[in-house]
Amino acid sequence: MTRRKIVHVGAESGIKRGVLKVGGMVRKGENRRRQNRVNRRLILWLVFCFPAGLIKMWSNQCRWRRSTKMAVSIVVAAALVMVVLPQTRPPEQPDGGVEMVMAKPNAQVYGPELTEDMPDISVYNPHGSESKSVYVVEPTPTPVPVTVYVNDGGKYYHTKDCRYVKNGTPQVTLTAALDAGYTACSECKPPEDD
Repeated sequence: MTRRKIVHVGAESGIKRGVLKVGGMVRKGENRRRQNRVNRRLILWLVFCFPAGLIKMWSNQCRWRRSTKMAVSIVVAAALVMVVLPQTRPPEQPDGGVEMVMAKPNAQVYGPELTEDMPDISVYNPHGSESKSVYVVEPTPTPVPVTVYVNDGGKYYHTKDCRYVKNGTPQVTLTAALDAGYTACSECKPPEDD
């Protein structure tokens, strides 16, 4: 077997850089295989680690045309925007307020179902309470004050339609009239207690 001497010929000899000279003969196929290996590695860098792949592509090691490098850079930038942009937008929520997660009551309610005409009931369970009992607070209706009429210097209170009530007769609540010592009129029969 004969020995071959591989010599890398530089620019001074007039042969393109990267062309190998084997035993006095230039082999262009070896240069293509080497460049194909470089291209495959570069493509792998672009796919699996695009920032480093872009840097290697724009370095002097890559012999691609400038237009090819620009097209690859635009494709990588577009892919990056398509992946990152949807993650920067907040998720769309339907109109209508707050959705509570895991906010279902942990209690069972016994009794008849509420109808629409029944009043609302508030439930109070103080924080830190260790008991499992719940205090039900029903709204109490606000009493409507009963209005009666009293005459100055008189002993009785009257309804609005009583014959002893005039235009200037003072109007008071039944509670105030009872507290002041007035008694019910025997003719108009106003309410006697509130």
